[in-house]
Amino acid sequence: MLLKITKYDIWFQFKQGFYLVYGILSLIYVLILFNISHSVRTEVTAYLILSDTTIIGLTFVGALVLLEKQQNVLQSLFITPLKLSTYLAGKILSLTLISLIVSSVIGFIPGGLTTNWLWTLVSVILSSMFFTFLGLGVSARVNSVNQYIAGTLIGGMGLGVPVVLFFIWPEISVVFPINAAIDLMITRPEVQTVKGIIADVSVLICWNITGYLFARHQFNKYVIER
Repeated sequence: MLLKITKYDIWFQFKQGFYLVYGILSLIYVLILFNISHSVRTEVTAYLILSDTTIIGLTFVGALVLLEKQQNVLQSLFITPLKLSTYLAGKILSLTLISLIVSSVIGFIPGGLTTNWLWTLVSVILSSMFFTFLGLGVSARVNSVNQYIAGTLIGGMGLGVPVVLFFIWPEISVVFPINAAIDLMITRPEVQTVKGIIADVSVLICWNITGYLFARHQFNKYVIER
């Protein structure tokens, strides 16, 4: 069932032009990165990935869920044997796939993050999943694009503010998901420690669990029980 749902989501996203849009953006980003200095390429690449590609799920999942609501797809789905956890997992897997492809293209082709490729990919996957869970939770509650944008802006601002703290108190601020992702991505391999990696990954996993519980609660309350 999960494989079918994921395949359908990927097909639907391809049909709606998601892959085309991010294919064009990837090309633009690669051209930009090839034309900036190597001394700042790592930081700029990390910024592009974290500010755009890892929040693909947050950007697009609202439109997907709202469209399914308008077409009464959700009501039809949840009277079938389909479990809510399977539905959520399909959205997570399909949107994380786009994020992973785009992040790999702009992170590795210009060479900005090739020295730390493993933890860059881990960071992209975990942060993309978290933002998609956040988008799913918000989209379950709202009924219009404007409401969704307002909800995600509030949540995004709350999560974005701690980025400033990363450059002031990095040891403390990594309790926030975006900061843990930054730390995994830009810390040079020669100074990265096992303890630091475990801490960053653990923080992101904990936030993903919280995000999943939030999304599941919102769907149960505003979609299934309605």
